[in-house]
Amino acid sequence: MPAPGPLSSASRSDPRELRPLPEAAGLSGPSPGPAPGQHKGDLRGLRSILPHEWVFGAYLAILAARLTLAGGAAAAWSWVFWTCLAGSVGVIMWARRKPSPLRWRIRLLYYPAAMGISFYAMEPALPLLQPKTDDLLLAWDRALLGETPAVAWEGWLHPWLVDIAMAGYLFFFYYLIASPGWYALRDLPRFRQCIVGLFTLYGLGFLGYTILPAGGPHRYLEFNRPLEGVWLLPLTLDIVNDGSNCVDVFPSIHFAATLYLLLFDWQHHRRHFWLACLPCVILWFSTLYLRFHYFVDLLAGLGIAVIGWWVARAYAVSKLEAACQAETEALRVERTRARQYNPSTSPGP
Repeated sequence: MPAPGPLSSASRSDPRELRPLPEAAGLSGPSPGPAPGQHKGDLRGLRSILPHEWVFGAYLAILAARLTLAGGAAAAWSWVFWTCLAGSVGVIMWARRKPSPLRWRIRLLYYPAAMGISFYAMEPALPLLQPKTDDLLLAWDRALLGETPAVAWEGWLHPWLVDIAMAGYLFFFYYLIASPGWYALRDLPRFRQCIVGLFTLYGLGFLGYTILPAGGPHRYLEFNRPLEGVWLLPLTLDIVNDGSNCVDVFPSIHFAATLYLLLFDWQHHRRHFWLACLPCVILWFSTLYLRFHYFVDLLAGLGIAVIGWWVARAYAVSKLEAACQAETEALRVERTRARQYNPSTSPGP
């Protein structure tokens, strides 16, 4: 066999004859990818604050400032709301340092905690600022309907129907946890979008409590007939009344939050929507039938539910949400590569 001759210059430069080295093929280490900080241009400073954090923070700041300016005992209660606001800022900054899924969930779940604390702090704080406005809400109902439903429906009280209504009213507490909880466990972006709308709604609703605090027909009016149930109402009514802060009427968050969650589930978890639809309708009926709310409370609740739904939908397609998803994904990729090529590496949360 003749010995091969020397390669020509053409054959040496032919790209088909070139082969990448193993390092170039990515066999000796991870290939470069987007770093977690790559998207920080979209998430720097105030631009990283989510819509509900602005709205709920505004409620906390406005009420805290009003209490501070009132002085005396009111100023002492203002520290509860200032502390909740400072906690919000702190958890946002902490989660931004390393936006892992765990830190994101803690950041989002801060607002249910702040909601509970500020809800019960309003009971002693708001009477130091202004009297209750049940007379105004009752006048609005009578102007619209002739009489508020709590009085107009007094002749339709039946123990079995009262118990069904109470069962619907109690459904609120299940749905408020179960619907967001499903997204929290399965889909972080959807959970974030759900919380954005829900706590925009809550911030507006709590601001409404501070502007028109009221106790509701069951506290303000006298009735000819007491509520009587078969067994559920006697077992639960005192617990429900004790759980109120006595100023939580306008707007009706029982109506607003469940309507919002139904709309969100219709789009993202249709099966849960169908399971919750009838209990929610009974719940809405119960707010009036069991004398907890005026009709205008539900009208105001409709308004904040629509605003929360609109904010959630707008946020879901925003550049801010896209940047949040991209940043979390980049951090996940970085950690996966770190575990692949350095098994002893154990990144923190």
